[in-house]
Amino acid sequence: MVGNEVVRLEDYLAVTDEDADRRFKGKSVEVKATGGSPPAKKKRKKFTMKKVLDSSSFDKMAPGKANWGNIEVGPSIAPKKKYSDISGLEATYTDPKTKLRYATVEEYKQLKNMSHEVVQATLSLRGANVVIR
Repeated sequence: MVGNEVVRLEDYLAVTDEDADRRFKGKSVEVKATGGSPPAKKKRKKFTMKKVLDSSSFDKMAPGKANWGNIEVGPSIAPKKKYSDISGLEATYTDPKTKLRYATVEEYKQLKNMSHEVVQATLSLRGANVVIR
């Protein structure tokens, strides 16, 4: 109830045919006007792998050239991702003294409390163990 007048839910939900046609994708104005059947949907072509390979010309390419059908390609150009030695998260920081990678402040605090032997063991897991004096 708004003020003294009664508001019915049906008044808010009532829409004209034009509004309904515009709002809902499944309805078409021509079908309603003519009374005919809805337009037929286009059939999608199904491609099997054999059809795709036959239609493509990847077999005519040079043997050393990289393409989607050849898995023998060179190394990636993108830089290698570096992960934290403590948590495994993507590391954005490296401790200059120990060369351990870390991602958060909490990991850095843990890193500072590590003994020399633990640091060397952690670096050896990564394959970057260097003798620190």
